[in-house]
Amino acid sequence: VVPLVVVEFSNESMSAKAKQIVLSKAAEVGIRKLQYDVFGTLPQLNVKTGLKAMKKMHKGVYAARYYPEPIEKSARLATPGYKSAKELRRVEKLEQLRRRGKGPPKKGSGRRSKK
Repeated sequence: VVPLVVVEFSNESMSAKAKQIVLSKAAEVGIRKLQYDVFGTLPQLNVKTGLKAMKKMHKGVYAARYYPEPIEKSARLATPGYKSAKELRRVEKLEQLRRRGKGPPKKGSGRRSKK
């Protein structure tokens, strides 16, 4: 048995009168179900349900669109001898360094092997 407080307003004096009505458990359950149907509210259980996280907008689709897949892998399969702009810059820089004598040493002829 659960008490329910009902407030009545009178038009003449604008004063409020509170009445307490006692409801059975079945009536309370019925009111709770009707409240959920009308307002879409869930009972307060003081338990984390994850509803707040579920309401947030999804970010995965937008993140996937922001960082597109690189085309190097499929381009290598379609075109033999394909080199990306990054690889071409690296090869060009290595050639310049070798012409100046600053490139990497040949295999087995480094500083430590001269002893």
